[in-house]
Amino acid sequence: MDHQGKKLTLISQYFYPEMISTGHLLTELLQQLVTKGMRVSVICAQPTYYSTEKVDSHITFKGISITRTPNAQYDKNSIKGKLLNSISFFISAVLMACAQKQGGVILVVTNPPFLGLLGPIIKSLKKRPFLLIVHDLYPDILMKMGYLRPHSLTVQLWHALNQWIFRKAHFIVTLGRDMQKALQDKLPNTERPKVKFIPNWADPFVVRPVDTDENFFLKELGFGNKFIVQYSGNMGLTHDMETIIKAAWHLIRDESIQFLLIGGGGKLKKIKDMARYYKLQNVTFLPYQPRENLKYSLSAAHVSLIALESSVTGLSVPSKLYGIMASGRPIVAIVPENSEVALTLREFKCGLITTPKDDLALAETISWLKVNESARETMGKQAYKAFLENFTVQNCADKYSELLKKMI
Repeated sequence: MDHQGKKLTLISQYFYPEMISTGHLLTELLQQLVTKGMRVSVICAQPTYYSTEKVDSHITFKGISITRTPNAQYDKNSIKGKLLNSISFFISAVLMACAQKQGGVILVVTNPPFLGLLGPIIKSLKKRPFLLIVHDLYPDILMKMGYLRPHSLTVQLWHALNQWIFRKAHFIVTLGRDMQKALQDKLPNTERPKVKFIPNWADPFVVRPVDTDENFFLKELGFGNKFIVQYSGNMGLTHDMETIIKAAWHLIRDESIQFLLIGGGGKLKKIKDMARYYKLQNVTFLPYQPRENLKYSLSAAHVSLIALESSVTGLSVPSKLYGIMASGRPIVAIVPENSEVALTLREFKCGLITTPKDDLALAETISWLKVNESARETMGKQAYKAFLENFTVQNCADKYSELLKKMI
């Protein structure tokens, strides 16, 4: 379709070159929309995640005009610092968006959670329609994790603000069908059709299956002929990482199995302490790998893991699913039965599902896959085929493009 001359402004705290998951995915999406003829601009923050070194406030990257706010750059590992960074970005982003002379659609994300407020504010002041992408459903996650009481004043006010934002949005995109249903249940019947499901994705030019003989990362690991069970990505509070460590303890006598945990997050220290307590020689920790090495690190696994706490069904969808599928690996998902990950694995027959907190079932599933090579190969091939047909950045950008066409 022809978007020649059509304008879009993304407002996101994270964007190129700050390539954490949100920034990385949004950068890929906007690059695709540029190829479809859209005139794309971005309002984003100065780096705070991997670096606090200031970058140029105005750059153009692959046809995308990027403007950075003069936001605070406190330590993101401090809750206070992270909050101050986000609040200062929010204020600066409102001022910058209102100063823009161009029109067109506003694209807003919910990371940080209150950023969605920008949508109705700019819509009211500048008469620009907005599309909201819901990455995680707040305050529901905080209630499920026990950080907020369901009937507290904070939760009531937060829900009221969400309702206001949802009513004002032209479309709301959720990343899972479970999340789509959870959000639709919060809305009156007349508002529910605006909630659309578009999954996250991976770039087939960045991640693809790599043969063992070509995989330098696998050779550098020095694991020999061991069966590698890998978790790669965020190890946050919503991820059931403890079950992985306990499964490794169950399998400690099988010296042919090695667990490889790559990444970081809020549970990293806890699971490292657990691994030391259990004296697990079969667990190796590595930091996040460079993006250019992703296809090698993901392809090093014989089996790849995804883990979610039961409490966050419908509230969060791990984007790591699509990178694993792009690498052609079989998946074991420690997730609730009705989650988006479980729905995808069953639909495309590309993995197995175990219940969160059931470490013995996880250990037995891993042992079964180790001795059933043909099943692993079939699941891996199914995963890659499903990825190419459904979950490439190009496929998902087409879906966003159709929504934007309806808005413009």
